[in-house]
Amino acid sequence: MADVRLRRRILAEAWSRNPAPGQRPGPTDEEGEVLRSLKRGRHAPWLEDTDPIPMLAVAQLYRRDVPDLGGPADQDLLQMLWCPFDAHEGRHEPAVELRWRRSAEVVDVLTDQPEPEVVGSEGYVPAACVLDPEQVVEHQELRLLPEELRERIDAWEGDEDDLDEDAVLYQSDLSIAPGWKAGGYASWHATDPAPMLCDCGREMDLLLTVASKEWDSGSRSWIPLEDRATADAMDANIPTQVTVGRWGSMNVFVCPADPSHVPRLSFQG
Repeated sequence: MADVRLRRRILAEAWSRNPAPGQRPGPTDEEGEVLRSLKRGRHAPWLEDTDPIPMLAVAQLYRRDVPDLGGPADQDLLQMLWCPFDAHEGRHEPAVELRWRRSAEVVDVLTDQPEPEVVGSEGYVPAACVLDPEQVVEHQELRLLPEELRERIDAWEGDEDDLDEDAVLYQSDLSIAPGWKAGGYASWHATDPAPMLCDCGREMDLLLTVASKEWDSGSRSWIPLEDRATADAMDANIPTQVTVGRWGSMNVFVCPADPSHVPRLSFQG
């Protein structure tokens, strides 16, 4: 865990420096030696695979900032945590836990939150970020629309051979926003759409999407206006440093009837 943060700090400092004349950009030789020493391995041999470890805080959302946030009506604070390892009861995915609370009852702020000594993946260690929520309108994925509407969209977009770089397309520009979000529609860009059913039989709602990138080359129309000037800077689209799947996204679904039911996850990409 400490190695992850040290590596990130060294790289951030190295690539933010203006190299002196004749000096190559990036880490110095000394910094390079430190980076090469930070290797994967069993860094806490005293820990057994079955020993409990602290979970990592992933997100904290208030309903006052996210009006469409689901969950219990009388609880306005959502905290999401996960275990930074993949193997859990035969599944190869992080174990996610959702905590719903009443913000008025949270009086003591935990400033020394316990953290695991080791993690299974650097991508499961979130970098601290201040959220600036923005409400946007999404539309259902193209494959899930009625056939007649899909045909109308195809006609509106026109012939693919006639499109230029400024062309607006339903799927990439108008349908589902990339990046981290609360609510909205789930993207099924890596798999076929699948029903997400709770153990109680109800169809589940999308609560959160945890994404490896806020945007990419196919979704640049979604870049916030205030970020466009620096959108091409190194790591500009990965402020959280979180990686899920193969640089994809993780959708967290919850039961609309009882948010305490076990959430279900869908990984895309």
